[in-house]
Amino acid sequence: MATFVRVIEAGSLSAAAKQLRLSTAAVSRHVTALEQEVATPLLARTTRRMTVTVAGQQYYERCLRVLREVDEAQSIGRDGRLEGLLRISLPVTVGFLSGASLLRSLVGKHPGLRLDVRLEDRLIDLVLEDVDVAIRVAAKPPLSTEIVARPLSRWHRVVVASPAYVRRHGKPKTSAALAAHESISPVRDAATEVWTLLNGAATARVRMKVRCSCNAGHLLRELALDGLGVALLPHWFVAADLQNKRLRQLLPGWQSEPVEVYALYRASRRHEPRVRVLVEHLRAAYAESEQSA
Repeated sequence: MATFVRVIEAGSLSAAAKQLRLSTAAVSRHVTALEQEVATPLLARTTRRMTVTVAGQQYYERCLRVLREVDEAQSIGRDGRLEGLLRISLPVTVGFLSGASLLRSLVGKHPGLRLDVRLEDRLIDLVLEDVDVAIRVAAKPPLSTEIVARPLSRWHRVVVASPAYVRRHGKPKTSAALAAHESISPVRDAATEVWTLLNGAATARVRMKVRCSCNAGHLLRELALDGLGVALLPHWFVAADLQNKRLRQLLPGWQSEPVEVYALYRASRRHEPRVRVLVEHLRAAYAESEQSA
């Protein structure tokens, strides 16, 4: 049943075999054995594609319930302890800055858990890459009933520059004056970039001249510290630099549109104890960090 569920979710026998570290022939034998037991085809297979039959879809939904019950039954003797593997995808900047503390506290509460953590900023396919939970920043949740998106946090970016940069180029007094400055941008290969800034009910759209672009938040911060240009960075990311005056916030009161942080996971796994505990742990951790900010 577990193999069959993985085949359905992965979309093919070969993809499921790769995730399960089995041969495609072994996965095919598992599915064939199930079809013989229920005496009806569950998958329609050709050399080019695989489709799920009506009976296969019904059987898949029942398999999910059965496997969940098995998992819960096996946890009876663990005194509430969680065990097993969790595959987690984190944005690179989040992983470097707070990933260790988030995961250390999780394992401290549930020492039976094993973690497979991946740092990546790209949008991933949770099913094909067999990821349990992905944290994603500034990306709209997929419009799919198969994916659950739980909000974790919301924050803003602020305009910053180093004191050395401000001494050389001056401090903009208005949002329009910001257009005369060179920027450091997360938009790759961009010559110009439009920053949307908010100040209460006021909105400004400023076309910036990009001096350097990079898709890594840590490098953007370092370039700003080195005085290469102005940058639009998360306030929580540069809070320590602002406090010790390594960076200066330009145009106080102006900030980016709100940036949403989500935990994404498959709807079929919403009741799995490991997934549920991880998501609740993340929500509590983000809520605590916002209260202490």
